[in-house]
Amino acid sequence: MDYRAPEQVEPYILPLAESIHGFMPGIDEDLKGARMDNDPEEYLAFSIFKAFQALIALIFSGVGFGYIFNYDLFITGSLIVAPVVASFAFLSIAFRPRIKAKRIARQIEKNLPYALRHMLIEVSSGISLYEAMVSVSQDYEEASDEFEKIVSDIQAGKPQVEALEESIARTSSQTYRRSMWQMINAIKSGANVRATLESLVDTIVEEQKLEVQNYGEDLNPFILMYLMLAVIFPSLGVTLMIVLSSFTGFAIEGNTFYLIIGGLIVFQVFFLNLLKSRRPEVRAA
Repeated sequence: MDYRAPEQVEPYILPLAESIHGFMPGIDEDLKGARMDNDPEEYLAFSIFKAFQALIALIFSGVGFGYIFNYDLFITGSLIVAPVVASFAFLSIAFRPRIKAKRIARQIEKNLPYALRHMLIEVSSGISLYEAMVSVSQDYEEASDEFEKIVSDIQAGKPQVEALEESIARTSSQTYRRSMWQMINAIKSGANVRATLESLVDTIVEEQKLEVQNYGEDLNPFILMYLMLAVIFPSLGVTLMIVLSSFTGFAIEGNTFYLIIGGLIVFQVFFLNLLKSRRPEVRAA
C-alpha cells in the first residue's frame, strides 16, 4: 500500500506534517520496526490527509441528512463529532506502525530461541556463522525474515558486523537487540560464537518460562474479576431488579434485559482481548 498523500495536496500538508514530526520523534523507529520503507514526514502527511477525508465525509453526511430530514441535531452533531472522529482517525493511522512493529517484535521473540538453537547446532558442526544464518532464513516466520535481510546485506557486500548492527536498528524487540549485540561483541573480540549462542538460547528460554509463569499467576485476579463482573453482579442485579419490581410495581421492560446481555457480551469480548494482549508469545516446542 502506498502510504503517501496525493501529489496535489502533499505540498500543503507536508509543512504541518513536519511540525507534528517534532512531537512524534519515535515514528522513525516505528516505521523501521514495522518494515515500512516510508519517510516519516510523508507518512504523517498521509495520516493528516486521511483524517481530513474523514472530517469532510462526516460533516457533509451530517449536514446532508440534516437538510434532507429537516433535523438540526444531525448538523450540530456532525460539527461536534466530526473533529473528534478525525482526530482519532489521525492517531490510529499515525500509531499504526508502532502497533505493527510491536506485533513483529513479539513474533520475532516467539521464534528467536528456536532459530538460535538451529544456528547453534549448525555452528557446533563446523559451519560458519554466515551459513548458519542462511539456514535459519526460513521456517521461523518473522525471525527468518530478519535473518534473510541480514544475509541479503552481507551478500550485497556489507561486513557481517555492519549487517547485524543495521538489523538491530530496524527491530524493536529488546530481546533480539540484546542477542545480536552479544553476537557482535563475540565476533569483534574473536570469542567462541558457539558458546555465545548456547548462552543466548538458555537465557531466552528461561525468560520465556518466567513470562509464562508470571502470566499464570496474573490470571488468578483476572479470573476473580471476571466472575464478579460477568457472573455474580449481573445475576444479583437482575434478581434484585425483579424483587424490587414485585414490591414497587415498577415494570421491567424486555429491552432492559437485552441491554444487560449486550453489555455482558461487550465486556467479555474486551476481557478476552485484554487477556490475549497480555499472553506471552511462546512457540510450542
